[in-house]
Amino acid sequence: MEIRRSYCGLCHPRCGTLLHIEDGKVVKITGDPDHPITQGALCERGRLMLDHIYHPQRLNYPLKRVGKKGEGKWQRVTWEQALDEVAAKLANLKDKYGAETLTFTHGTKRTYHWDCRRFFNLFGSPNTCGVNTICMCPSYATEYATYGGMVMGSELLGAQCIVLWGNNASKSSPIGSYPKILHARKNGAKLIVIDPRRTKEAETADLWLQIRPGTDLALMLGWIRHIIASDLYDHEFVANWTVGFEELKAAVEPYTPEKVSEITSVPADLIIEAANTYAMISPAVIPFGLGLDKQGVNSTQCARGRAILRAITGNLEIPGGDVFTLAGEIGKIHDAEYLELNHLIPASQRAKQLGSQEYPFFGFPGWERNSAANKKLPKGYAAAPEAWHSNLAHAREVMNAIITGKPYPVKAAITLANNPLLALPNTQHVFEALQALELYVVMEYYMTPSAALADYVFPASTTVEQPELWLTPGFCMSCPQGIEPLYERRNSYDFYRGLGVRLGQEEHWPWKTVEEVYDHCLEPVGLTFQQLVDQYGVLGEREYRRYEKFGFGTPSGKVELKSSIFEELGAAPLPEYHEPKWSPVSSPDLAEEYPLILITGSRFMPMYQSEQRQIEKARKKVPDPLVSIHPDTAAELGLSEGDWAVISTPQGSIRQRVKITDAMHPKMVDLQHSWWFPERDPSLPDLFGAFESNTNMLCPDDPEFCSPEIGSWPHSALLCRVEKEREAEMAS
Repeated sequence: MEIRRSYCGLCHPRCGTLLHIEDGKVVKITGDPDHPITQGALCERGRLMLDHIYHPQRLNYPLKRVGKKGEGKWQRVTWEQALDEVAAKLANLKDKYGAETLTFTHGTKRTYHWDCRRFFNLFGSPNTCGVNTICMCPSYATEYATYGGMVMGSELLGAQCIVLWGNNASKSSPIGSYPKILHARKNGAKLIVIDPRRTKEAETADLWLQIRPGTDLALMLGWIRHIIASDLYDHEFVANWTVGFEELKAAVEPYTPEKVSEITSVPADLIIEAANTYAMISPAVIPFGLGLDKQGVNSTQCARGRAILRAITGNLEIPGGDVFTLAGEIGKIHDAEYLELNHLIPASQRAKQLGSQEYPFFGFPGWERNSAANKKLPKGYAAAPEAWHSNLAHAREVMNAIITGKPYPVKAAITLANNPLLALPNTQHVFEALQALELYVVMEYYMTPSAALADYVFPASTTVEQPELWLTPGFCMSCPQGIEPLYERRNSYDFYRGLGVRLGQEEHWPWKTVEEVYDHCLEPVGLTFQQLVDQYGVLGEREYRRYEKFGFGTPSGKVELKSSIFEELGAAPLPEYHEPKWSPVSSPDLAEEYPLILITGSRFMPMYQSEQRQIEKARKKVPDPLVSIHPDTAAELGLSEGDWAVISTPQGSIRQRVKITDAMHPKMVDLQHSWWFPERDPSLPDLFGAFESNTNMLCPDDPEFCSPEIGSWPHSALLCRVEKEREAEMAS
């Protein structure tokens, strides 16, 4: 039996694996014990990789639609024919409507992403959009504006206090963060968990703050006020390395423990104890948590609040703290922003970016300011802000333009590593837009509800069928291709280069393979990709407090507690809490009809986003979508374990099975997100059951629900009602 090194890409990390190969076929996958980062660990999702590679429902050949949209009639074609036809159609649409007529929907990182942005910049369209608006990217862009980079990896192993804020690490990072948290706890670190659910982490925490969903910013402002009022802040750091402290002090004055308790439902004494613990124990970390990015109106300022807390307590850029700068040799490697070629899209096209008038901070205006501040620093100090993370059209405005033709016609879309019907809010709106496109191109592993509406579908290679660089601020690991792509599967670089060459971009795609791209990226550190594979990777040597030499990558060169970029773009320069539009406080009459607080988007194993629904082992563990509800609430509603229930918001209704658990607050329910059913009819009207249990049917995206700085829509902090399915049907 041959054993080859490779990696898993079924979620964001690239965990090292060993492929056990017999007669040319992978028969077993195990963790690689020699991998410097993941050290042989493999989660239950990673153990599905073998099923994923050889699944009978995988797309293996390019397909061209021959019937009506959504009718399910396809013709197998060659890659060359499909790329020729798509390129010709794009050229015609560009001639007729301008390059901005093409859009793109982003998803979870299964592709390289920089190749998409490179293609769009060269084509001339500013209109890439997707779930970035509610997934890490609000924090990414906001932290750049605050101190010039994003904390991608809190130094958990050295921390003495860990605050998990909207972060369920045992489910979201079982190989990366969670073991480090357990190790730190064994070494005596305090653990504070802020989560509306009693998670695994909450059960063992020193302090658990069961917060009302959507009120996290009020709690942050309460912590900031208490830390300042109690003289617990780092005087030297604040005096020398921040701007706006006095304005911040005034802005948080109303957020007394009693007031914050009233807003958040967390007892005032617990608020004080938690703030004291975080401020008085050093080093302390607040790792990134997705829960803050998906709550709508307050999401951007939550990222500001977390960044401010790190700064005023002196926990930025210290050992065991929250670190964002690049370590040693890592800063020399050409990164994704370098490969995006953002400078090649002209200002005239940048100005056409959909949504940048409403949300300039998350479009070119904000990205340009973050980039300009970054360029003041020495190269290799802090990574430049990537456009695909922090410079996007707004999905709602893109869908509006497709449907209405205003402010200009959007006639074509490309989707890779995304399933917009299951990923974006206001599902009916997205469905209407996808149906209205003249050209819709999808590259996918499987036929999904969104792909079923496409004109062309290209087969995507599995991560083990393509090489990759796992580049972080602290290390660069090789991700070696384990096997040759099966059938006619290809990677996203081949797709975009194939289109780009056909559209006159050939000089900007000089590398025939993505491995040649990585050879180029590694030239500054004197390595080829294969040499990196041979040594696994490069571990950067960390240097702390480098701001003492170079300052921070902001307009002022300091941590901007009051953001000059926000102020210049018309956004609130200091954090302000806003009550969510649908809440018991802001909409008491609506709460009579919809009495429960809804959250969705929580991670659950072994599924990831809308993936793994085809895989039998995964479906045996989670066969149906689940709504988690407290026993008392279930009894009051006449619900039993396993019942099908109808969950409704003013936006719409879906059905899920009842899971009864006292981990939930009696006034809350938690719905599993992104559910569809690959075993169902792929054609319209069923479309794999995409509208039946999909939580995005319940989520609005109107401006009043979205964060005013970047337009983050809410997947949490909504109001709903839950009814037994039969009774709901009779009532309707």
